[in-house]
Parts: sequence; C-alpha cells; structure tokens
Amino acid sequence: MISSWFGYSLLTAGIYAVIALLSKIVSGVEIDDPLTLAIYNCIPFYTVYVLVGLALEWPAIRNSLAGVGGEGVPGAEPVPIAIALGFGVVSTIAYGVYYWGLVNGDVSRFVPALSIETVFVLVLGFLVLDEAFPSGVYAGVALVVFGALFISYDREAGSIRESLTFSTVGVAILAAIAFAVFNTGMKVLTDGFGTVEILFWISLGGLASIAAVVPFRADGGIEPDPTDLLAGHVRLTKGTKLLLVGGLLNAVGLFTFIRALENGPVSLATAITKLDVMMVFVGALALSKLAPAVLEEQFDPFTLAQKASASMIVLVGSALIQFSY
Repeated sequence: MISSWFGYSLLTAGIYAVIALLSKIVSGVEIDDPLTLAIYNCIPFYTVYVLVGLALEWPAIRNSLAGVGGEGVPGAEPVPIAIALGFGVVSTIAYGVYYWGLVNGDVSRFVPALSIETVFVLVLGFLVLDEAFPSGVYAGVALVVFGALFISYDREAGSIRESLTFSTVGVAILAAIAFAVFNTGMKVLTDGFGTVEILFWISLGGLASIAAVVPFRADGGIEPDPTDLLAGHVRLTKGTKLLLVGGLLNAVGLFTFIRALENGPVSLATAITKLDVMMVFVGALALSKLAPAVLEEQFDPFTLAQKASASMIVLVGSALIQFSY
C-alpha cells in the first residue's frame, strides 16, 4: 500500500510538471520577462490562500495574532508568524529565479537540473530537523544529481564544463537553494500551524514581496492594470490566462505538498516530486511532435537519447531514495 506522503508527493509532481509546461509555452510565445511570469503565477495562489485562510481559519489566525491558543513553532519562538511571513518572501524569490532560468533555457533541461534541490534539502533536513537516512538514500541522491547534470549537457557547446552554462545549471542551483529553504521552512511550520494557516501566512508574506518587486519589472508596474481588469476595460491575453491557470494549479500543488510534509520527511517528499522530470520530458516531447506551434524543443536522436537516459537516472535515484528509507 502506498503511504499517504508518497501519494501526495506524486500528485504534487504531476501538478508541477503541468505548471512548468504552461509557463514555458507562455515564456516562449508571449511573455519573456521573468518578473512578469513570477507575478502572474504567484498572485493567484497567494490570493486564494489569503482568502481561504480568512474564511476557514480566522479563529486560529486571530489566536496567533493575539498570542493565545497557539503553541508556536519549535525553535522559532517567539516570532512564528514572522518566520512564516519570511518564508513567503523566500517563495517569491524562488519563483523569480525559477522563471529567470525557464526563460533562458529549454524546459526539458532546466527543470531536471532543479533535481539538485534534493541535495540541499537533505543537508537542511539534517541540520534543522535531525533527519538521517540509510546509505541507499544518499546513493539515490548521488544519482539524482548526476542525472540532473547530465541532462544539462549540450553537445554543441563542446566540453561538459562549457556546456553547463550559468543560464541552465547556475540558475538551477540558485532556484534549488531557494526552494530547499522554502520546503524545509514549510516542514518546520507544520509543527505549529495547520495546513491552511501555513499557506495563509506564507501567502500574506508573498503578496507583500510581490508588491515590493512590481516596480522592478521591465515595463514597470503590472500590465494589464488590475483595476482595469476588474472594471472590464481590458481582456486578458491567452498567455496571461495560462499563467493565472498555472498559479491556481500551484495553489493545489502547495496544498498537496504540505500534506505530504505533514506525513513524511521533507527530504524524501522533495525527492519524489522530482518525478516531474519524466513528466515534463514526456509532455515536452508530445507537444513538440503533436503541436510544434505551441512548444518547440530540440529533439534530435542524440538529444532524445540523452534526455531520456538522464531522466531515467533521476527516476532511479528517486526510487532508490524511496525504497531505501
């Protein structure tokens, strides 16, 4: 029987794969500003959980604000709410770096390279949560890292060192560190808050950080203006609609991931979400063959074999992590 945390992690992987493909479609056709992509992806799920939190968890939120009825977050007293808000800021940073990499590289290379996040989560899990695992788990992590680097290799760039460009691996490392901090933080918060309350405080911090970065967009401000949208003066473009759908899917993905964290270790839950590597590869391949006008990726015989074998290595590493635990 599949454990609940594994099921939630697998579901999260599927949601993340769909989001990655939607984002790449938009970034390749209509929007190529990473901040714009992050803003339109984050605002929907931040807004959803602020509203849902107020509707469903107001008593708990009120108690937390008043310092009554809550036990706080172990190791984070006396400011658990500030910690949660801070992780909302980390979330925005992580997504901003993620879209930076997505815009500058092809989706089937960049997303697998993010698998190195597992390494950083393992380290943080050990240092912060005292998580320790059998040797087979660490062997699985090594396979995940190797597969992530191998899938980023570009034969036309020459040597392996030359092919591992900053736009692919360097940005992936930055995004992986940010997401590792975010995921570990959510695991810590599960000891003091319920699922919806965690998402409320993170989303509140996230919305505040979005407001802070809007002036730094390439064109300045948010286009189209939200007030014009509400008044019906303008209509959303197809690309913006896809981003908003991705943001709503992200709301579901965060919920399923936190449910996984409530029932299992953050290191292993994060590792299983890396199954989105194969899902993105299959999705990108299918779209490139069936609808090249929507998403066109390079899939010559060598690249196809490379991505397929590297993705399988990542999957084997994830499986080894799971079954060695």
